Amino acid sequence: MSYEPILGIDLGTTFSAMAWVDAEGQARILPNREGHFLTPSVFHFPDARTCVVGEQALRMVVADAPHIVRFVKRAIGVEGRTFTVHGQVRSPQEISAFLLRKFKQDAESALGRAVDSCVISVPAYFNAAQRGATQEAGILAGFDVRSIVNEPTAAAIAWGVERLGGERKLLVFDLGGGTFDVTLMEMKGSTLTMLASDGNTELGGKDWDDRLVTRVASRVRELTGEPLPDLEGSQELYERCVAAKLQLSSRPRTVVPVRVGRRQVSVPLTREEFEQATHDLVAQCTDTCAVMLDRAGHTWADVDDILPAGGSTRMPMVQDALRRVSGKPIVAGLNPDACVALGAAHCAVFRHQPDHPAIAAWRDALAGVPREGVQHVSSETGSGAAPVAVHDIATHPLGAVVLDAQGNERILGILPASVPLPAERRVRFAYAWDGMTSVTVEVTEGAGDTRAEVTVIGTVVLEDLPPRPRGTPIDVIYRYA
Repeated sequence: MSYEPILGIDLGTTFSAMAWVDAEGQARILPNREGHFLTPSVFHFPDARTCVVGEQALRMVVADAPHIVRFVKRAIGVEGRTFTVHGQVRSPQEISAFLLRKFKQDAESALGRAVDSCVISVPAYFNAAQRGATQEAGILAGFDVRSIVNEPTAAAIAWGVERLGGERKLLVFDLGGGTFDVTLMEMKGSTLTMLASDGNTELGGKDWDDRLVTRVASRVRELTGEPLPDLEGSQELYERCVAAKLQLSSRPRTVVPVRVGRRQVSVPLTREEFEQATHDLVAQCTDTCAVMLDRAGHTWADVDDILPAGGSTRMPMVQDALRRVSGKPIVAGLNPDACVALGAAHCAVFRHQPDHPAIAAWRDALAGVPREGVQHVSSETGSGAAPVAVHDIATHPLGAVVLDAQGNERILGILPASVPLPAERRVRFAYAWDGMTSVTVEVTEGAGDTRAEVTVIGTVVLEDLPPRPRGTPIDVIYRYA
């Protein structure tokens, strides 16, 4: 191998995956050292200095629940969220780095060479702090994190890379284990453009699991006549309910065995009951789709293809709801567990490897030169090949903290949500008092008029300004990529 492999990583709430693009231009999921394409995002700390990741950790969730950490993605980049195990406080970035380090080692074992770089995917609705924390996790793991890619963008790339040349609007419905995104994208020629996005970083398959746990626990109390106050916190019950959820995706009914002391209680459960217990969660998803489409000035009639991403889209209730509200079929043949990692691997080539051998293969394909095993027909650089371009948008409004004429703080909106990236705005401020020689600009993210409603994501100090009277204009260029 004469070129540097760059991993595409889908760092998921419940499962994660990694992929790379080989010399022939094929994106491939890399198995972990255990031979599996998906790695559970589960961490077991048998002692204060050891962390076991993946399948082995998952096997310990019942036997050693107090020393298990999971669902880390929901905490990454969220102020004040940490995990304490064996008396040690660890940040979500530190925990995630254990999984990313495993991926680095496993990829090196599979490819037989060093793997130093990666592109990591995140939900489109992640804010700046969450994106920065994800990048930090990669750096802690020993990676050169070349870039961060939005998960729906990656899924669209995985599906669209063999379909470039037409003009279609894609709705990517990404419901993972812990987060939800819906994104409208336009595929025109060899360009993928994000038009609008919305989501909820606290909505995902785990919420369906929790509803099942609550329902089954209530049913056990009815059957046994015992209060059992700690039943919802049982890790064993949680795992049984996760298994039941998966079974109900392929069959109309199942039975959940629950151990209560020395007794075992069997709780029958139907798909209809499950759907009734979670119908409001599905409604949150479809309502978010409607809001996003309306914000973009589109309707379901404008959508050509619905792309499911994330393992939770396998639930029949989710697919049925999407077909019902859209009146359209859902794209078949796209692996919701793998598409984000595959798209992230393609993105690594498009963005960072113009000299990748696959680029020449894609150029040959466009020119009509047959090349065995190569179906992709896109290139980022080089004559004779249409460039593959990916255009994202800002998913949150951006602004700055300013003082009004009365000296009161307020938030000035500068870049609205959905503005195409990269974006640049020139904003005229003024000296707040006579003789100023420096100005502090606090950059904010989020919608709101006060500091309490937004998040300050950065501070820039402009120093050595010439002293001027109050009210003297000063122009600040606001650039966001």
